[in-house]
Order: sequence, then C-alpha cells, then structure tokens
Amino acid sequence: MKNKWIIPVVLFAVLVVCYVVRGFFQTRITVEMLQTDKIEESSSGLGVLVKSESVNSVSIGGAAEVSVRNGQRVSNGQLIATVYGGTTDESVKTQLADVNKKINAMKDSNAGDSVFINDATKIESEIADTVDQVIVKVTEHDLESISEYKYRISTLADQKAVAKGEKKGFSNDLVQLQAEKSVLESQLGKIENVVVASSPGIFIEGSDGFEETLTPDAISTLTPNTVKEVINRDKNGEITRQDGSNYTYKIVNNYSYYVAVNVADSLAGDIQVGDSVKVRFSDFSASDCPATVRHVSDKNEKNERTVVAECSTYVDGLLAKRVVNVDFVKKSVTGYKVKVEYLHTVDNAVGLFIKRGAVMKFIPVNIVYSTEEEAVVSAASSEKPIKSYDEVVTSAPEYYDGRVIVSQ
Repeated sequence: MKNKWIIPVVLFAVLVVCYVVRGFFQTRITVEMLQTDKIEESSSGLGVLVKSESVNSVSIGGAAEVSVRNGQRVSNGQLIATVYGGTTDESVKTQLADVNKKINAMKDSNAGDSVFINDATKIESEIADTVDQVIVKVTEHDLESISEYKYRISTLADQKAVAKGEKKGFSNDLVQLQAEKSVLESQLGKIENVVVASSPGIFIEGSDGFEETLTPDAISTLTPNTVKEVINRDKNGEITRQDGSNYTYKIVNNYSYYVAVNVADSLAGDIQVGDSVKVRFSDFSASDCPATVRHVSDKNEKNERTVVAECSTYVDGLLAKRVVNVDFVKKSVTGYKVKVEYLHTVDNAVGLFIKRGAVMKFIPVNIVYSTEEEAVVSAASSEKPIKSYDEVVTSAPEYYDGRVIVSQ
C-alpha cells in the first residue's frame, strides 16, 4: 500500500521544486501607475530684477520714524515716516520701532474683524505659513523681516488663544500699544516733517545704487556679462539707508517689472521678443508667473544669452530684492508622463503595454512632447483610452498584446 503513494508524492514534489525554480529565475513583470504630470523646458539660476523705481532722499535733523515695513504696498499719500528734530535717544527709537512692528502685526492680522477670527485651525495654518517665511528669511540673513514675522507669529498666537476661549479679545492690547507709541513719540522731540508716498507702489528702505542704471529703458543693453556683474555686486554691496542727515527710500512700481536671466543658447536660441514664457520665484511662491519676452541678447563666448521677460504678477516680498532665484520656463506641457523606455512600437504604432486585469494590452498613444528621457502622451484613439492609475508595464521577459500575466 505504501509503495502506491510513493510515485505520486515524488512527482508532486518535483513539480513544486520546478515551479519554485522557475519563479526564482524568471524575470518579474513590474508596473508603474500612470499619472498626470508636466515636462518643462527650463533653466534655473540667479536672475536680476529690473524695476521702475523712484528714489527719494529726505533731509532730517534728528531721526526718522518709519511707519511702514520694508516691502509693503503703499497707496498714494500714505504716511511713510515722521521726522523728529533735535537729538534723539537711540533706546527710545528702538522701543518705538518695536511698538510699531507690534501694531502693524495686529493690523495686518485684522484682529477682531477677520472672517477666520474664531477659526483656530485656519490660524494655525497661518502660523505655519509664517514660520515657513521665517525659515526663508533666515537663509537670506534678512534680520529686519525676521523681526517683523516674530511679532506676526505672536499676534496670531494671541488670536488662536482667543479663538479657543483661552484669552479674552485683545483689542485693549492695541489701544495700550498706541498709547505707548504716543508717549515714545513725545520723547523723540518735535515733529519737523512727515514723509508721504508720492505714488502707489512698494516701499523699499534704502538704495542699492542700481536704480539709475537698471531701468526698463535699459533692458536692451543687458548682456550675460552685465547680469553677472550685477549679481556679484549685489552679493557684496551695501544698501544706503541713512547718509549723514539724509534718509533714503524708494517706491517701486509693482504693476510691471522685468527679470533678466542668463540661459544656455540651446534653450534661448530660438526665443523671440514677444514670446510667452513663465517664471517662478521659488523662494517666495511656488506659482508660475506668466511673462512676455522683451529682450534676447547675442550669445557670449560661453554660449549664453540674456533673456529679459516682463511680468505683472504681484509676489509678496519679491520686489524688495534685486537678485533672486528664478526658474525660467520656456515651455511647459502637462499630460500623462512616462519614461521613453516604456514606449514600444508594434505594427508601426507607438504605444504602451498596460496591465488590464491579468492581461497585457498594447495601447497606441500620441507623443505630445518628449525629451531624451521622458514623454507626455495621450491616447491615439478613444476606442483604446488611457487613464490615470493605469498600470504601465515597465519590465517583462517579453511583450506582446494579449499576454496573460501570471501572479508571482
């Protein structure tokens, strides 16, 4: 009886071993989810901002107390600074500057009037966004902005406490700060003059010395070498805010500005004035800003060209800078993005092998745009569509339409 079962058992064991060995040596079939993404023809690096800037210098006998923050949008006729005569106590000026920052932080947060004043979750999100801005300013060594954001975070924290019922409304805090401001102002001395904005725009404290040379009228003279010179000077340059008895500031037109970037001739060689492009200032915003090309220089000995594009998108904090990190996007195509190596040709048709159920299917596609490594594709026929999260076969021992895919 025992001998009757020996042969079937041995055969079964041999089959199991063969299946295991086959599975071990057989190349696995791998897939990748099809998703919508974009391919960009772009260049990243430092760029130079060219702006319409009105530089003003005010003669002061004592001290100027600035009422707006650097980079703030101001309206025509808005109070910018109050000039006090006589000798001034530096400690009083410092205290007054701190009080003004706290008051501005409260006003910016619309304390008591905000739609989200009772929404603690929204306030927490604003705090997180402000902390992100602080991190950016730390990398830029912008101590002035860090100080302002510190008061902004403190004010938002108070708002959060009010929203959670942990603290009563802090309108009294604002009244107290304004009273403290009045006392400090009286200690500074007699008001000699007030400075108001002569036009709407962005208030920038000081001058970097480029205002007369880097103008919209001069963009056609920009070359790769001049752009590099500005970048190098900006790294080492000093900003003049107060020179002796003069206080300097400027108002920048925020409705239109230009960015000059040096890009390789391989990217810029066929760009023409009037072309639509995009620019992205990643240190300030992740959004693309539509722009129009206004100047393309001749190429230099390193096969670089300077491209100047005009932009009208307002980006908070951007126009306070001269040199910024820029992503210059010549072309951007969005669609189903795949690696070129995943494309196959069957009967003169280019397509993808996609796993449908347990079967490998060949789906013809149109190549919308491609580089050496990636391609954006669309379905060649509505009868054989492709869709997000289709499983694209990325590797297999052999490819053919209708192949049954055995689970491994």
